Parts: sequence; C-alpha cells; structure tokens
Amino acid sequence: MERGVFDRERRDVAFVNRAAAYCLYLTHMAVTFLVAVGWLSPWDSILWAVIIVYAMTEILWFTRDGYCILTDLERWFLGIEKPENALQQNFIQRLLAKLFGVSLSPTKSRKMTVAWGRFSFIVSSIRLISPGL
Repeated sequence: MERGVFDRERRDVAFVNRAAAYCLYLTHMAVTFLVAVGWLSPWDSILWAVIIVYAMTEILWFTRDGYCILTDLERWFLGIEKPENALQQNFIQRLLAKLFGVSLSPTKSRKMTVAWGRFSFIVSSIRLISPGL
C-alpha cells in the first residue's frame, strides 16, 4: 500500500512546532468525531455544528483540490513537504491505521469519509427540520 507523507522520515523540528502539530491533530480528531457521531446528538446546537463544519469541509476540499487545511497545517509545522496528491496525506486513513490497525487504500478512505460526512450532514438536516426524530 502507498505510504503517506506522515509515514516517511521526518526532520527534527522544534518542540513548539511539534506541540502545535499535535494540537492540530487533536483538533482534527475532534472535528472528525463531531461529524462522525454528532448526528446522534439530542441538542440542536450540535446538529447545526455538524452541518456547518461538514459544509465548510466540503467547500475547503473543493477549493483546495482535496487538501485538508488542518492536515496541511499539521504537515507544515512538522516540516513535511506537500505531497503531489491530497490522498497521500489522508487523515482518516492515518487515523484508522493508528487506532484500529485497519489498512484502507487512500481512495477507499476518501470515499468512506465523504459518504459518512454526507450521511451525517443529511441526517442532521432532517433532524433539525423534523423535531422529535
């Protein structure tokens, strides 16, 4: 399987840069968790957050040729060069491998991310339109 840019040898970076990258990684995990399970929330504010965050994510992916701004910033703080293709720095692929040992191709990981995000967006929208669901 293709190795992502985060799997390659890293340069030695300052503690502050590594800490900033780690904070971005945790932020990315929080955003991912929000979109993944936020549609289950009983609170309208969380449902709105899912809709806004995922809509912004899709817009950013579209305007940035599939590159995620959070992953780009994390990579920049770690001194890793920008890959030729956005799939080479897929956050969800990296997260699944790290947390569950699941090895997905970058393309499958991207498709799964988009499908789940859109599902969450649609369910959150329906739940806001139809209170009580």
